[in-house]
Amino acid sequence: MEAHHSYSIIINAAPLKGEMSVLFSGRGEPVAGHFIGPAVHDIYLIHIVLEGEGQFETLGKTYTCKAGDAFIIFPDILVRYEASTSNPWKYMWVGFSGELVETALSSVGITPDFAVVRNCPMPAIQKMFRSIRKSMDKTNVPVLGNMEASGWLRLLFYELGRLQLTENAPVQVPVARSYRQIDQAIRLLSLQYGQQLSIESIAQTLGYHRAHLTRLFKEATGLPPMQYLLKVRMKKAEELLEGELTVAQIASSVGYNDPLFFTKQFHKWSGQSPTDFRKALRGRI
Repeated sequence: MEAHHSYSIIINAAPLKGEMSVLFSGRGEPVAGHFIGPAVHDIYLIHIVLEGEGQFETLGKTYTCKAGDAFIIFPDILVRYEASTSNPWKYMWVGFSGELVETALSSVGITPDFAVVRNCPMPAIQKMFRSIRKSMDKTNVPVLGNMEASGWLRLLFYELGRLQLTENAPVQVPVARSYRQIDQAIRLLSLQYGQQLSIESIAQTLGYHRAHLTRLFKEATGLPPMQYLLKVRMKKAEELLEGELTVAQIASSVGYNDPLFFTKQFHKWSGQSPTDFRKALRGRI
């Protein structure tokens, strides 16, 4: 059974690593009841509903989204979204990444706690999406296309932020449970993975009981905190194995004082020893 009645996507040929860059943009008409998740993504995504309706779930809350609504997916936050069975939605989306994205979004009131924007001006929004796609279609000079697409993305942030900070702000009700501390925990693990971290120290830093933090963290990300930390460390180790550091140096860099223990953990993660993983990498070059 097909997941979409229609589907199209265009990829950015020259995104800049570390910069705020559009990665791809698409448009789809899912079949009734089509869903994605529960899953986590490693990039940011903005979906704009063009017609119909569906449900978006994040941080333990469910939102019904209709034509003119936008929902925003944040990296490493567990989400699920599903087309209505009676009036399935059509939507456009844009995927993007970059070190400045989180700050840019939060500055205009878009956070994991407030990830739905209502009553978007559709002619203006659709023009921005068309412009993003047109920019990425400049295959003759893809670097310029990337810059132009990033500019249109910023204008999209502006339009969503204008609604979030003015029209929508007065009617927003604080969620029953704040996940700001979970956001902080995610950032802590993502930035301090090379340190000797424990669930007790993280809970103490954030002012949570260990069991409470573990439950909320797993609800938000799908993983317990220490399993999430393992994922961060192993992903970073994979990156470092592309270079010239020794296995012992890499182990220390990702928070393991014992290279043998690191090797065992990496083997469980990847199915290969660090040395074999490095050899396989170099064999593909």
